[in-house]
Amino acid sequence: MAETGVAVEQIQLSLDEVLDRASLVDKLGVSGVWLAQFPNQRETSIVAAGLAGAFHSGTVAAFLPVYTRPPVVMAQTAMTLDELCGNRLILSLGLGLRIVGDWMVGGTAGPPLESMREYLTIVTSLVREGEVDYTGKWHSGHASYSAPRRAGLPVYLGSFGPKMLQLAGEFADGVMVWMCGPDYVRSDVLPNVRIGRARRGLDLDGFKVVQMLPAIASSDPADGRSELRRYLTSYLRVPTYRRLFEACGFGECVRTGQPSDALAEQVGAFGTERDIRRRIAQFHEAGSTQVAISPVMGAHVDRQRFLDTVAAAG
Repeated sequence: MAETGVAVEQIQLSLDEVLDRASLVDKLGVSGVWLAQFPNQRETSIVAAGLAGAFHSGTVAAFLPVYTRPPVVMAQTAMTLDELCGNRLILSLGLGLRIVGDWMVGGTAGPPLESMREYLTIVTSLVREGEVDYTGKWHSGHASYSAPRRAGLPVYLGSFGPKMLQLAGEFADGVMVWMCGPDYVRSDVLPNVRIGRARRGLDLDGFKVVQMLPAIASSDPADGRSELRRYLTSYLRVPTYRRLFEACGFGECVRTGQPSDALAEQVGAFGTERDIRRRIAQFHEAGSTQVAISPVMGAHVDRQRFLDTVAAAG
């Protein structure tokens, strides 16, 4: 079933405004809201608990980098938050930016694939079984959980690299991808997820693919494209996204540090309601089970443009 969600950003917004936007989105009947943990922002799991009281029509999804807490604490946080949300939580895990985890938080990250495998093992064991007894090289966990819990609490992995996508298929219930187009979902995301699912003797049935989609509603598509290009400039300075853009055929943008019209058109949605809905449909046709609109630039800052962008997504 094709679904549409909304990412509610917190940057430069008061907490009252964040919760009010969640309430307004609730009236539009979207499938779910997404909150991401970024550096120098509020603690997202706490905000999600408050947001659950303002949003009632769908799931509440929290994207939390693994450097923010040990895996046992992450699982405890998620199960507590799920109970507060009325069993509507989706926990999405990700590596986050290495410099933030190492320098800002003061952690020591292991090899991405190996350490994430251990982290997911601990989190999913504690969530699904209520206990874990695991000793790894990078992460360990020995605990049980005695409070009420939902064994089916979905755990997603946010990633777009081949090996991580396979890991998501093997351990997680879904994957969250960002900054790629429908062609990448079709040619890279789904095939690699299938490989991981096959390791568990499963097919893609029930597995979720969530596409986070930066979007800007605009009566003039050229204006929306220009805003989106400015937004993408910062991503061209991040090594992981540079590799992704290279893989998607935008090596020239990576070399020059300048996003092209074609890049903006591939990874985002902008323009009129018809333009945005057509773009969402392309992701659904490629295999995304949910497209989560993330209003950016003017569509984030300006409240009315935020609502126009969400409404345009249908």
